[in-house]
Amino acid sequence: MAAATASPLAVTTPPEPRRPRVLYFGAAFAAASSALVVISMLAVYLQRRAENLAGGETALPEDVVLPLTPGNMGALTLLMSAVTLAWAIYSLRNDDRPHAYMAIGLTLVFGAAFIVDTAYLYQQLLLSPTSDPMAGLLYAVTGAHLVMTVVAMLFVAVMGFQALGGQLTGRDAEGMSAAAIYWYVMIAAYGAVWYGVYITK
Repeated sequence: MAAATASPLAVTTPPEPRRPRVLYFGAAFAAASSALVVISMLAVYLQRRAENLAGGETALPEDVVLPLTPGNMGALTLLMSAVTLAWAIYSLRNDDRPHAYMAIGLTLVFGAAFIVDTAYLYQQLLLSPTSDPMAGLLYAVTGAHLVMTVVAMLFVAVMGFQALGGQLTGRDAEGMSAAAIYWYVMIAAYGAVWYGVYITK
């Protein structure tokens, strides 16, 4: 009697179960919370500015000029960082480590450049945060976004070290995608700050 052949379905191992995207959704909630803090401060700043203008006062002290160039350069820098971060995720998903490391490094450089750009803006203002209520609000709004930028950079850096250790490749590149969510929301929050503070000044 011929030996019974095993069914192919009996010897095939099932695929690994899809892991719940805990980090992905956690990053989304954290990004939304951080953006809401920045947007709430921006709303208070805009309301106070509108009240001052309606009362015949200036938004900021008369001898203070809010330059537009640093704000524009900051927006351009963050837009470039969005491209490099997308490049990093694409490279990690395709196991292209050299390009992934290069893209992560460039993203962090753009983030650092944005911080330097904002510091240059503060230097140009020559305005003390305690000299005027509007000055304090201006520093609060831009400072809150700076904190969000630093958190985004730390997130990307930690995921970059994990990629360096070989943990983020192919399907497991979720960590960098989670960092990208926070980074992109940070850029969107700056878009609101850029328009509210620098454009409609």
